[in-house]
Amino acid sequence: MRSFDQLDWVHAFDDYEMVMYLQQEGTEDDGIYMQVLERTVEDGAQEWNILYDRRLSSVIGTPSITREDPAYEDEVLRMYLNEHPSLVDDEKAYLKKWLAESNGDGRGDDE
Repeated sequence: MRSFDQLDWVHAFDDYEMVMYLQQEGTEDDGIYMQVLERTVEDGAQEWNILYDRRLSSVIGTPSITREDPAYEDEVLRMYLNEHPSLVDDEKAYLKKWLAESNGDGRGDDE
């Protein structure tokens, strides 16, 4: 089992969280993804709902370690983040646009 901790890749702000993760299962859907969740609070209870889950890139890059290494996923994500230093600001802008374009039911058209 990999030691990757998803919480290392969570950015929380206002009532939202964005989570960057790697999917590499040998399918055409492989890549680096961003999932954005929204928090609602009702009667003191928090609920997190996925707003969207989109692929940022199908290119995983060439990490210096093998896929079997526990640090593999972390390195792939760090490489991507280093290549895209404005990722958090870019994703916040995407979220703002997505929310503005979303339908009345809160669901927008994902890419």
